[in-house]
Amino acid sequence: MEMRPYVIISSTMTIDGRLASKDSYSELSCKYDKIRQHVLRSEVDAIMIGANTARIDNPSLTLKYVKGTNPIRVIVTGNGHLDQNLRLFSVPPLTIIYTKNENPQLENLTKNQVKIRKFLNICNILEDLYENFSVKKVMVEGGGKLNWSLIKENCVDEIRLTISPRIFGSGVSVFDGEGFSGHLSPSFKLKEAYICQCKEEIVLTYIKR
Repeated sequence: MEMRPYVIISSTMTIDGRLASKDSYSELSCKYDKIRQHVLRSEVDAIMIGANTARIDNPSLTLKYVKGTNPIRVIVTGNGHLDQNLRLFSVPPLTIIYTKNENPQLENLTKNQVKIRKFLNICNILEDLYENFSVKKVMVEGGGKLNWSLIKENCVDEIRLTISPRIFGSGVSVFDGEGFSGHLSPSFKLKEAYICQCKEEIVLTYIKR
């Protein structure tokens, strides 16, 4: 069995399980939720996001609300199409792009402390992070397709969800994939549940059984 990091999916979603609305609106977190996210960032070795999250949100994925060492940033992209002006490529620390397809434009980014790696599947990425970058704990900040891929391949150890009071009706699901048959769906154990300090959100933590 190949070694891999401990994987934590961390997401803030609407009552109906959406990360973003049909027009890509995703500002769901209160100030306390943002602090929780950054505390977790300070405790992991790497943050992983999908290409759509990188394109739409253009995050820096660095620590803002707490002090500590910025973790490695990891972007997963099937086609390798990423804007070279993204904030992830202009500020430290290291960013690793995992792509299935060759894209000559990405090679220009290697000058900016960016590494390009090929991958076959999501498990392959986790093994590479563990073996070659000493990553023992990963925080996954979406999007829905990446979350789904990790769940589908049984690579998730912990899920931390904050429930926002909004309802979108449609948009990006927190686990955006083809779905399981009911009797085959995975089940996680509830570890913790509490009302956020803002009194408007619920914070849930599930762990792998």
